[in-house]
Amino acid sequence: MTSRGHPHAEFQRALKNGNVWVAEAVACELHQVSLEDALELVHLYAAKKSPKFDRAAMKWLRRYLDEKSPTLKVFAEIVASLVQPAE
Repeated sequence: MTSRGHPHAEFQRALKNGNVWVAEAVACELHQVSLEDALELVHLYAAKKSPKFDRAAMKWLRRYLDEKSPTLKVFAEIVASLVQPAE
C-alpha cells in the first residue's frame, strides 16, 4: 500500500473522476485488474476519445472470450456496445 492509499481504491477513484493517466499508471501497479475494471478503463478511453481505445477494446474482447466463453450472440452484442457506446 502506498501513501496514496490502496492501489485498487486509487484506480477506482481515477475511473470515477475520469482521470485516464492516473488510472493507467495505477493499473500497471496492480497485480491483476479484474475484467470489469478493465472494461471501465476501456469505457474511459472511449469517453476521452483516446487513441488507445481501439487497442484496449480489442485486448479486452480477447480476454473476455478467454475468461467467459460467451455465445456468438452475446459476444456480438458486446462488440456492438463497444463500437457504439451508450451516451
